[in-house]
Amino acid sequence: MEVSTPSHLEVFEGFAQIVAKSLRIDVARVVPEAYLEDLGAESLDLIEISMEVESHFNVWLAEKSILDTAAEVFGPGVLESDGYLTEEGRRLMLRRMPEGDAAELSGEIAVTDLRHYFMKVSTWVSMIESLLERTPVKCSACDGALKVSAPLRMKCVQCGAEVSLRSGEDLNREWVQEYYEREYLGSDRELAKMQNSGL
Repeated sequence: MEVSTPSHLEVFEGFAQIVAKSLRIDVARVVPEAYLEDLGAESLDLIEISMEVESHFNVWLAEKSILDTAAEVFGPGVLESDGYLTEEGRRLMLRRMPEGDAAELSGEIAVTDLRHYFMKVSTWVSMIESLLERTPVKCSACDGALKVSAPLRMKCVQCGAEVSLRSGEDLNREWVQEYYEREYLGSDRELAKMQNSGL
């Protein structure tokens, strides 16, 4: 099967089918605004849904949330304090979330509420789409089409070169590191430059 990028509707419908089958519910209940917990998902169901998503879409989901990955880069107490997002945590999450979901971060945000946001059907669909955008469809060696050859691996139909998919964990860490260096360290560097120049 050659790799092609599915449309938004195809991603949503594919995910809805996976959720409905895993939770044994009517697919009509799986709407963008629904939360997986409200549909009856428990921790074992989430593992099954994750595995089915990886298999169906040939993507590699991150095991940790973006906030957990970011906390490893930023260090303790920078993004969350006493169970709530700090201003720096809010800025990071606003950069990561779709614009339409920015209202989710108004007021004081408990980390538990943020974790709930990541259980929203539309959030999962956005996450799958983001991973699909980073999934190659052409061979970097010869520009030939790629096809799935094994879970999380693809092979060029022309030259036979094999490609391993990058994990969502690696992609999250890379994004956080770039954000950290540009947005967080960048302001410290500018301040240091100004202080050194006597401004």
